[in-house]
Amino acid sequence: MATIQNLTIDQDADFTQTLTVKDSTGTVVDISGQTVTSKLRKTHLSSTATAFTTAIVSGTDGTCSITLTDTVTSGLTEGRYVWDLTTTTSGGLITRRIEGRVTVTPSVTR
Repeated sequence: MATIQNLTIDQDADFTQTLTVKDSTGTVVDISGQTVTSKLRKTHLSSTATAFTTAIVSGTDGTCSITLTDTVTSGLTEGRYVWDLTTTTSGGLITRRIEGRVTVTPSVTR
């Protein structure tokens, strides 16, 4: 079962968040050698998605980062979205690790 983590993203600004992947008991998961993928959508049923740039910070510590540039966040409409983060092992096993809601806040300065 995925951990729930809600995010707030400001329009027209760079966004980076470092996350720790944990299992259902709260134990850190070693994500070394795995691929991390993360996307956000307006709703679960939306056909279009925005992909976060992802990177493993420390595989043994279960930490990874997700990033959106200011160019990407400027294209997001103010409001609520959903997001998740999955890991894929070298053997092809895909696991949803983190999910939640995203609130995109409007920008005044452009």
